[in-house]
Amino acid sequence: MSELVNQARGLINAASVAIAASTRQPPSTTSTLLARIIVTEAKKLRPNDAAIQSIRLEENIPAWNDINVAMNVIVRTLD
Repeated sequence: MSELVNQARGLINAASVAIAASTRQPPSTTSTLLARIIVTEAKKLRPNDAAIQSIRLEENIPAWNDINVAMNVIVRTLD
C-alpha cells in the first residue's frame, strides 16, 4: 500500500507542476495509464470507500486537475 501512496504522490507532484505552469499540454499516455492503474488498485484495497469508488478517469486523456484530485483522495485515504 505504501508503494501505491508513493506513486500517487509522484503524480500529485507532476500534476502540480503542470498546473502551476499553466500548461495546456495534457498528461502523457504514460501518466494517464499510471493514474488509472493507481485508481484501480486503490479501489481494490478500499471497496467500501465511497470517495475512492467515485473516482472516474474515463476520459481519453483526463485533465491534470482531475488526476491531481484523484491522487490526493487516494493518498489521504490510504496514508
